[in-house]
Amino acid sequence: MRDARKLESRDTALPWIYRVATNHCLNLRRNAGRRGEEPLPELEIAVSDTPDTVPDRQLVQRVLARFDSETQAVAVGVFVDGMEHEEVAQALGISRRTVARKLERFLGNARKYLVRSEP
Repeated sequence: MRDARKLESRDTALPWIYRVATNHCLNLRRNAGRRGEEPLPELEIAVSDTPDTVPDRQLVQRVLARFDSETQAVAVGVFVDGMEHEEVAQALGISRRTVARKLERFLGNARKYLVRSEP
């Protein structure tokens, strides 16, 4: 917290809080894996449960469930939290190139799944 003035506005404070929480959770997942501990539960996306968002939330959860926990963490870090590839790589203890490969596979397979599941 080098410059606390930047956090006075809700527009900057809330994304910072999400980023800190995400990094903390990613660190817990990474460290548990390194120590050979029991895996942490799968990630869930927190979205407001208004009638309009429930189907979207369910769809996101179905898509994420098709991937391993590390790929889920990469996708959530980049697409939900807006983290850079390097930030995700550092938080998960993997290379930036691995982040890029996991995102590429995630996007390709998620698109295929969504096309197949369209009515």
